[in-house]
Amino acid sequence: MKITFDKDISKELRPQLEEVIVDAIDGKCSCGSDEIYVAITAGNNIDVKCYDCGESYFELELEIEEPE
Repeated sequence: MKITFDKDISKELRPQLEEVIVDAIDGKCSCGSDEIYVAITAGNNIDVKCYDCGESYFELELEIEEPE
């Protein structure tokens, strides 16, 4: 499985996201692709979808910690 990240996703966050994606997705998309695209959507959500057809596998919500 190949995972492509949107440029707006920080390099520090990518290993954690990759681990979640590998654990959650078994096999290929219904279109036959095994490439995943990970993008930030409105409201700091992460959309995990098929790179080729755009079918969404799932979304994750980012929790952003505010500095005290």
